[in-house]
Amino acid sequence: MENQLIVTLNVNDLKELISEGVTNALSKTPQPKKEDDTLLKRIDVAKLFSVSLVTVSQWQKDGVLPYHRIKSRIFFKRCEVLQAMELKPKYKRSRK
Repeated sequence: MENQLIVTLNVNDLKELISEGVTNALSKTPQPKKEDDTLLKRIDVAKLFSVSLVTVSQWQKDGVLPYHRIKSRIFFKRCEVLQAMELKPKYKRSRK
């Protein structure tokens, strides 16, 4: 049989206990990764700017977008992509 404990608390003490419990629980949960630190794939960058994968590849080759290579895969840091696109005038390819 389980042991039961009956305790008398006033409302303020109960609120304080609940608040401490919630604070402790929240402090133990991992914080979400900052949006700026997220790694994006080419498809993510294409969706972000509503362009094709070919355009993202061209921006990468032209040095418009900084990228990071992890083994054989290419990734873009979200903060770097957004910063690069703010600094550059609208990217236009000349058709010859």
